[in-house]
Amino acid sequence: MPIKGQNTDHIFSLPINLQFVFILGGIFFACFSSGSVLNKDLSFVQSKALEGDKYYQGTLALYYKYGEKGLPVDLGESERWAKLAANQDGGIAMAVLASIELERNKVERGQFLYDEAYLHSNLRDLAKAKDPIALFCVGLMEIDNPPRNIEKGMRNLERAADQGLATAQATLGMIYFTGIGVSRDPKEAISWCSLASRQRLPLGMFYLGMAYSTGDGISRNNDFANRWIRAAADQGLVMAQLTLGMKLSLGDGIERNLDHGVQWLRQAANAGSSEAALQLRRFENLLVKIPPRSSSIPAGEKRAVSNLAQESIVPPNKDKKAKKYRSTRIPMPRKVNPGPSSDPVQMALEMLTIHNNEKVAKKMLKEIAGQGRADALRELGLLHYKRQEFDKARENFLKASLDKDPQAIRYVGIMHFLGQGTKQDYNKAEEWLSQSLLLGDNESNRYLRIAKQFNK
Repeated sequence: MPIKGQNTDHIFSLPINLQFVFILGGIFFACFSSGSVLNKDLSFVQSKALEGDKYYQGTLALYYKYGEKGLPVDLGESERWAKLAANQDGGIAMAVLASIELERNKVERGQFLYDEAYLHSNLRDLAKAKDPIALFCVGLMEIDNPPRNIEKGMRNLERAADQGLATAQATLGMIYFTGIGVSRDPKEAISWCSLASRQRLPLGMFYLGMAYSTGDGISRNNDFANRWIRAAADQGLVMAQLTLGMKLSLGDGIERNLDHGVQWLRQAANAGSSEAALQLRRFENLLVKIPPRSSSIPAGEKRAVSNLAQESIVPPNKDKKAKKYRSTRIPMPRKVNPGPSSDPVQMALEMLTIHNNEKVAKKMLKEIAGQGRADALRELGLLHYKRQEFDKARENFLKASLDKDPQAIRYVGIMHFLGQGTKQDYNKAEEWLSQSLLLGDNESNRYLRIAKQFNK
């Protein structure tokens, strides 16, 4: 399997690059004495976990972390179950905790827990016995701890996915969409994400939605895109909440609804996304200037999102019934309109966001950028980036970086990492992202960890 290839042309692939390190292990007889865990209902897994079985406690921790079996993504609940099993030296639990620690940028602790799970549990024995969850764990370990044997890792992920593990299917979709470590293949990515989406896995639904949104390997369809992204956001996937919040706030492929957009950004920010927190401050200032709008999905649309995966590229072997879940949108109190802004950059953003006039907004930003204002250069760069005009985007980001604008510097690093508008260069990506982090851009932290892993 090739280990190099093209990378994705949109930023939405990045927030989860190698963030989803799904590592499990367990006890051989616990998994096989009554059949594969994939054939067990969620109620069975929960009951065994409550009885103290560390294999099923670790499995339940994984389910909560990534939204398997229709569960909401709940990091707190995941950590709680993982700690219970880790107290019994459960390899599954140690591996789940390792992935949580890495997401918190506690690299040494995370890698220590990974090694403990791999070396001092029967995870490898389970994988040899073709347990799908263990195969998945070993596969991700080969790719993300740091990347050691990508071909072997992909082989194990595919074995787990072929047995029906939705998390493995979505992970393969993510890898083929991003093209990190393998040749980028949108068609293959859509096939795997379609399978995962049929099982209501948030990661699969999100990436399938992004494919429809950008026309990446499939015909562009904003209605399908918005439904899949919304489904993943409802189930608690932070990157889907951030993306939906931005799409609603900007009217990107969807009817603009700043009120709802801010609600989704707030949920993502409350879940720990620093990018969502940054955008939340930006759009909350605009929210008070416009009246609330209607729902983002037309009331006359009758097709449920659960049926859309059946229209995708590759159907699964067996139909899975869609699980219902509730929206967790938070009511937003209205504020008194303080009047129009006096800052020219803010006025340009209001023209873009409130009046939906990108042409005028871009013209205003160009005039302000000509005066050397870094924030105008950055916002102009973001407009070009959204249109995938990478050369122009990079030019503006570089100009803004001269004034030490941390967000612009972060995007320069990301573009070096993905090879957008410039040659792919992990060394330069690491340099730019490190600079952005030093300037206080905490969102650069997770990207920097990924760049360092692939720069070994």
